Amino acid sequence: MRHLNYSHLQYFWVVAREGSIAKAAEVLHLTPQTISGQLKLLESAIGEPLFDRVGRRLVLTDKGQVVLSYADEIFAIGSELANVVRGSQPGMPQVVVIGVVSSMAKLIGERIIAPVLQKKNPPRIRCVEAPLEHLLGELAVHRLDMVVSDQPMIPGLSLRVYNHLLGESGLTVFARAEEAEQYR
Repeated sequence: MRHLNYSHLQYFWVVAREGSIAKAAEVLHLTPQTISGQLKLLESAIGEPLFDRVGRRLVLTDKGQVVLSYADEIFAIGSELANVVRGSQPGMPQVVVIGVVSSMAKLIGERIIAPVLQKKNPPRIRCVEAPLEHLLGELAVHRLDMVVSDQPMIPGLSLRVYNHLLGESGLTVFARAEEAEQYR
């Protein structure tokens, strides 16, 4: 892949979010021809098409989905940087970065995080999913504000972190009678 132009990436990101070049052109205050040309340059740099035409709509290809997920992250971090530099809302972080352990049910993670979003001026939450060891490393170097896990702190790690039990849930296993008896 050749050098990535972030302006091209932004045009792609807006087109993907808006669903069409025409709508993206309105949002970006550019001509559809300009955006179309920039998308072609980005696709050329990546080496694959990012959209398929379905009628009048553009639908992301598999590669387009991958690029969109990275673009979402890149522009979220850019927004976070702008907020930090501006120092907006002193005393309350604009973005809270939460690590969620890969093995944890996402619905449970969402329910744990949900009360933060009920506040009057809720922060923007960015979640990162990874194994616990990786998340603890990121927490140690202050890239995460907290970690939500389905297991306590790993014993023996020399990290200054604290765990708090937030709740418990049951586990139900379904199996044939022979396996159920064997693994009881």
